[in-house]
Amino acid sequence: MPEAAANGSATAVQIEGIPLFLIPKTIAEQIREKRKSIFLITVKRNYMHQYTVIVETRDEYDRRVNPELPVRS
Repeated sequence: MPEAAANGSATAVQIEGIPLFLIPKTIAEQIREKRKSIFLITVKRNYMHQYTVIVETRDEYDRRVNPELPVRS
């Protein structure tokens, strides 16, 4: 299920337990939902044929990489 970190207007969505054949559909849904605010899409293999898809905006990525940055409004 999607888990969103509610930090301002930027959110990172992490969807776990996606089977390999549903990764393209999941990514397409996130692109349709977030449009131009997407900065980074990461796919990680968990176990067997289960994957985690993480979709981040630019603000969320900046905060993850450098947590000392001020939060943009």
